[in-house]
Parts: sequence; structure tokens; C-alpha cells
Amino acid sequence: MRSDFLKQHIKSQADFVEFGYGQLEPNHLSAQRTGQIYAQLPANKAIKVLEQGQFVKYDYAAENGGEVNFTGLGEWMLVYNEVKLYRDEQVECEFALIADNFNARLYSPLDWAQPQNYDKQSRYYNGVDADGNDSITLGDKTYKFDDVTAGPDYYEMNYTEDPFHFISDPKARKMPADTSSMIPRVYKTNVGDIITTNTIAETELALGDILSPRAADGLLSKSGDESMKWQVVRVYTMPDHQKGVKLMRIA
Repeated sequence: MRSDFLKQHIKSQADFVEFGYGQLEPNHLSAQRTGQIYAQLPANKAIKVLEQGQFVKYDYAAENGGEVNFTGLGEWMLVYNEVKLYRDEQVECEFALIADNFNARLYSPLDWAQPQNYDKQSRYYNGVDADGNDSITLGDKTYKFDDVTAGPDYYEMNYTEDPFHFISDPKARKMPADTSSMIPRVYKTNVGDIITTNTIAETELALGDILSPRAADGLLSKSGDESMKWQVVRVYTMPDHQKGVKLMRIA
């Protein structure tokens, strides 16, 4: 069965989840009307998994140019990246952001990890580099520059046969220090917002329980930091029949 498969292969950070990753159903999120949805900052590299319904800080003031973390100032933001599909055959939609799945790439045959390639070009005029070479050999394969050089754009005014020349400097293109290339989509929540979720760091919940994000991992908990409060307004199930709760933000 699907649930047995997920129990064997996925372990959620949230104790309330029975199998798979945490889920979130946005019953009423005001951000969908106000536009308070953010997806500009990379996650701190210490964050390995972000599940639906987790909370994070949108720390624009971080020294590395801004990041998503659990320690910044400001309000907790709700992680919501993917609409959940519940058909049995769609196991791939058991969704979470996983840092290991995000690796920035440079569109160049050059090996960015080798310092000697830092100042080499990734595109060339007339198919040759500054030294007149028309190819480069990496390992046992030779790449002709013309094979990785785009042709002219005939719709551009004053186009030429020579494509633009770009420097392939990975030092300039890497993600900011201490961040990964995982960029979550997060929602600002407001009093009155309603969600259904099981991404909660508790094993048992009752009607009226008050939850807030905890500082260690942004999971909702009875022992959270109380900077915002979510009340359990209904105890029932998620669409895939796992136990779940409907929450309303009250403070």
C-alpha cells in the first residue's frame, strides 16, 4: 500500500504525521488576496528539509544578503510550495523541499570547481577564445566552442554574427555564503487565516489547543515561542485519511 511505502522511505520531522511528509491545505489564506507571498531568499545551508506547513523567518538583514532561517527577526512565514495531490499512483507528489535536490549549475562545459577555469570564457566571438583556440578538452572529451555558442538573434536590431561574450566566473555566480540554492515560497499569515495540516510537533491534539512555531525548526507546537498563536478548531483527518487538524490564527 502507498502508506506502507511512504513509512519505509520518508520520515517527517513532525510527530503528528503518520506517513510521508507534512501536508498543508490552505482553507483561507489572506496572502492569496493581499499578495504577501515571498520567494526571493535562499534557505540557510543548515536547513536540509522544509515541509509544507513549517514556519521560517524571512531574514533579509542576514549578512550574506538575506536568507530563510529559523533565527532571524520578524514574523514567522508559512512554507507552502506545492499543491498536494492525493491519488495513490502519484507518490512523487509527496512533497517537501530537500536541500540535496537543489544544486546550482553553470551552463558551460568548463569545470567550475577548478580554479584555473575561473577566468575562462563560456561563449566566444567567431568560435575561438582570446588565445585563438577553437575547442577545449576536458577529461577524454573535446568540446568545440561552436557547439556551445548560440547563434545570432535575427529579431535584434543591429545583430551581428558574433554572439555575446560572457565570462564564466563561478565565484560571481555562486549562491551567497552559508546559503543553499533551495528557495522556498512562503506566505505571511494574518489573524483569521485558516489551514488544515498535520505538520505539528505533537503526538496528540484536542479541540482548543493553542500552537505556535518553535524556534528550533519552525514546527507548530504547544511549547512554541508564542509569537503567533494558532488554535485547534477541529480535529479530524487529512484527505488521505491521516489524522489532521484545522487551525485558525487567533493572535
